[in-house]
Amino acid sequence: MLEFKSLLSITLLKISQSEVVEAKEFLLQCIAKYEQIRTFLKGNSEFEISLLEVHGTFPYHLLTDLLCYIEKFREALYVEELARARVLAEVMADKYSVESHISADPQSWFGIENIVRRESDCVFLYISYRERHLLLWVLKTNGDTCFRKTDKVEPDTLIDEQVCDVEGIFKKSAAGFGVLPKENCEDRSLDDNVTTSLHKESRANLQGEQTKDTERIHKLCYKWIVAPVADLLTEPEIIIVPDRFLYRVPFAALRDESAGKYLSEKYRIRIVPSLTTLRIIQECPADYHSLTDALVVGDPTVGEVQYNGDLTEITPLPCARKEAEMVGRLLGVQPLLGSRATKQAVLQAIPSVSLIHLAAHGNPKRGEIALSPQRTTNHTPQEEDYLLTMSEIQGVQVRAKLVVLSCCHSGRGLVKKEGVLGIARAFLASGARSVLVASWAIEDEATEQLMNHFYEHFVRGESASESLHQAVQWLRSNGFPEPSQWVPFVLLGDNVTLDFTKKGKEELKEDNNESKIGAE
Repeated sequence: MLEFKSLLSITLLKISQSEVVEAKEFLLQCIAKYEQIRTFLKGNSEFEISLLEVHGTFPYHLLTDLLCYIEKFREALYVEELARARVLAEVMADKYSVESHISADPQSWFGIENIVRRESDCVFLYISYRERHLLLWVLKTNGDTCFRKTDKVEPDTLIDEQVCDVEGIFKKSAAGFGVLPKENCEDRSLDDNVTTSLHKESRANLQGEQTKDTERIHKLCYKWIVAPVADLLTEPEIIIVPDRFLYRVPFAALRDESAGKYLSEKYRIRIVPSLTTLRIIQECPADYHSLTDALVVGDPTVGEVQYNGDLTEITPLPCARKEAEMVGRLLGVQPLLGSRATKQAVLQAIPSVSLIHLAAHGNPKRGEIALSPQRTTNHTPQEEDYLLTMSEIQGVQVRAKLVVLSCCHSGRGLVKKEGVLGIARAFLASGARSVLVASWAIEDEATEQLMNHFYEHFVRGESASESLHQAVQWLRSNGFPEPSQWVPFVLLGDNVTLDFTKKGKEELKEDNNESKIGAE
């Protein structure tokens, strides 16, 4: 570590002396030393993430900025990838038994075009931010890479004295979304204290009366993120690779004021943690993922349990039950409901199904999911008896092509330089190709309609991205015009399809009966 810090100090000295070539060489040596330290920690994800938090981002960002300064924009993009979801990529590569192909050696910086070419009808928007500006790359399927940098953001364009950089704007960009009055929203959060206070604060938002600050924040986000590259976004889908707190930005609700349209009206939107993670999904073995069978879970009976050190009564979710029954009918499977939706039953079923749908209570910090405990004794269930955790998901072999987490906050997690550490990431790390998550909560009726129309399109063979896009379009045109009613659901990872033809449905039902999911 001492050698790493010394090389970084020399780099900064060379930059101050405007010796760019020498600075670049020392910086490459510095990053090579950091990569060597990472190698010693490989296999210990917690330490790797901690190392990145404390020491890792600055030298990579410094080299990115240096390469952009000398107009080596594609090389700069490779450097950004070195600091983007590295641990996730390594875990996924191990799960699929493929190579991660990511190295600090400039001689290995090739192949990004191949990742992009494997997608169709889309452009990639790769975003990195600094204290006062953003770096934007647009990658097209024909191999073109375009780079643009936003103008420096001056302090007077920010919201208030507590927001002193662009990250502060991104942190506040979700304010007022997704937490709704209880008469319209079945609370699928495990934390009543958090949601009760937020319900009060956001009541006006349900009626579309967003605060001026929220409107201004979204205008700034559109101005900084979308407007500089709007002329390059020529395909019907945008695949966004966010940086840190950009995961908080409700991209679907960003609005082009001149055209009067939300971004999601014009484009399908998908999120990937990094280009490398997408490539690993693209290169996974063809027979890895299940092609049939589904696990549908709704309204687990949790009851009185220990949660966060207190005795807590986890209330039933009748709307989640109704949703699971509807999904089960569309897929032709019997859902796990109530007391049958135990943690043990869910963990046992996960490795064998092609689609997972969970409608239950979610933890507001990490998105972890409350399931029914097996009550074999009179003792009060502890968290390990009913809470489906990130580590448990990563401990099983997920072979689902699509996981739908219809739980409050299932898209949330701790925002680190590695990315968002939450339940959605755990499913990707464990083998899921694609995860549909809810960043917040939405109205019960809106959720029911969104899921109904999403699955109607999906069972017809349309992709997950197109199915979500069509469902949101339907909501906007049929009595759900406010962003808070449709913006929370986000698709992460691959754009999957499943075979729901008559033959596929018969196989799905047959396999489901054989595994006795919910049959008893």
